Amino acid sequence: MTRNLPRLLFLFFIFLAYCTKEHTGTTTPPGTDTPALLTQRPLMVEYWGGCCYDRNDVGPLEAIPDSVDVVNIFTLGIAKTTDGSWEFEHRGVSGYNDWNDVLTKAHALQKRGIRIVCTSFSGNMVNLSGAEAAKMAGIVKDSLDKWQLDGVDLDLEYSGATTKNIDSAVIALGKYLGPDSKTGRILSVVDYNNYNINQIRRTNKYIDYVMTMSYWNTAKQVLNIVKSYGAAIGDTKNVLIGVGQGCAINAGQATPAGEERKIADTLRTASPGTGMMEFVFGCSYHHTDANGNITKDISYTQNIIRHLKK
Repeated sequence: MTRNLPRLLFLFFIFLAYCTKEHTGTTTPPGTDTPALLTQRPLMVEYWGGCCYDRNDVGPLEAIPDSVDVVNIFTLGIAKTTDGSWEFEHRGVSGYNDWNDVLTKAHALQKRGIRIVCTSFSGNMVNLSGAEAAKMAGIVKDSLDKWQLDGVDLDLEYSGATTKNIDSAVIALGKYLGPDSKTGRILSVVDYNNYNINQIRRTNKYIDYVMTMSYWNTAKQVLNIVKSYGAAIGDTKNVLIGVGQGCAINAGQATPAGEERKIADTLRTASPGTGMMEFVFGCSYHHTDANGNITKDISYTQNIIRHLKK
């Protein structure tokens, strides 16, 4: 044994080096806090109305069909607390649901390949100083890490105004989210009636895509909308046209019945790569049949996907 020891040691180190080479960076799965890069823009985004609508008026998270690419939890709040610090709160969602249950169902969707994004109104982000914007963005990043969710969606609606400046907030969030961050986490915006075209144009390098809230538009109108928002965001593939049945949309502003499928056909043939968004998911889910049974109807969503992705 003593005589063969040098040879055995030599063979051991050769074996160790081989194992190290074979197993470095190849078999360890990525951590849950390092999502894959968003290399392809979503074609179908669903808003889940977890905060603001009775659970008997919207479909449950677990009923989201597989062909949906992103689900936006509507809505959380990025805001300051009474002591002046920032928070990313879910009190609205938790008012109708248990937040831990929401996360459990969200993580189940992630396992099916669906990204989960948190929507917040952006009124508290107007004209922030660089220092305040950085604090805010840090809290958002920490919250997403804790919840293991995939990004933030900013609703560009403002009380008493059609547009305001949130450049500093978008730039600060862009350190952790969106295409410039290279983290794989999503930073999207949703806008109404072209009101914030200039905002989107100024900060488009930080934004993955923009969704529209002019739900009443017809298939004959959408290409002009795609053109205007595409010019602002930099690519028509980064535009998603919003539609909705009306259970969470102001009276008279819902998408005309059947028009959602025509819009999907128009986008698929005349603007391939442009997507669609539904606000909100599952308006017909809790309808009942003649025997009083819940239909669990999600055909509105399924028909959009069938026409958009066929």
